[in-house]
Amino acid sequence: MSIELENTSLTDSLTTALRKQIITSEIPPGEKLSEIWVANRFTVARPTAKAALDRLTNEGLLRRGPRRTAVVPQLSADDVSDLYFAREPIESRAVVTLARRAEVPGDADRSLVLMRMAADRNQHGEHTEADISLHRALVAATGSKRLRRMHETVMGETQLCIAQVRAHAGVDLMALTDRHAAILDAIRGGNPDEAVTALLTDLNNCRDTLLSDLRAAQRRGEVGA
Repeated sequence: MSIELENTSLTDSLTTALRKQIITSEIPPGEKLSEIWVANRFTVARPTAKAALDRLTNEGLLRRGPRRTAVVPQLSADDVSDLYFAREPIESRAVVTLARRAEVPGDADRSLVLMRMAADRNQHGEHTEADISLHRALVAATGSKRLRRMHETVMGETQLCIAQVRAHAGVDLMALTDRHAAILDAIRGGNPDEAVTALLTDLNNCRDTLLSDLRAAQRRGEVGA
């Protein structure tokens, strides 16, 4: 029996391209993505299309609909609340671990610089990417593969959620950047309690802002209930 091996580099490229189009709503919420649709759109083989769709489903950027068709979800207020509820214990554990070492990962510092640059230019998409990268860097720096894997299950949906809501409403990007700087400052200063407080301030503020903006967008009819 022959087994078809996955072309990892091609699958990675396809997954990245699909992820970007979903995040930017070029592939909008509610769109159904079949293997044939993806294969034709990107001129790839169906096994490659299936592998990319499976990855994005695992990330939460797609959901399986009737007959196992992948669909881009429109995230709801309940989704927003649950995502931030799930992130809190994972990221709290990460910042405590790093603060006890007084260790800020280089990737987090670089992400903060990118956030400031994006805030200066009012670039919401770039700011969101850097924001997500900073949180991922903090969890990755703990060295725990399992904690990182748990985190990845919610961060894809978080990025989609932020992108969908911010497409309809503004946010103070500089204030958001400053809140992230406070997290890194507390970690660098070796203060676990302050690091957790700064983290929760950021997560709770982001959650509440997203919920408020989502309700406003729903009233305007820009997103579904």
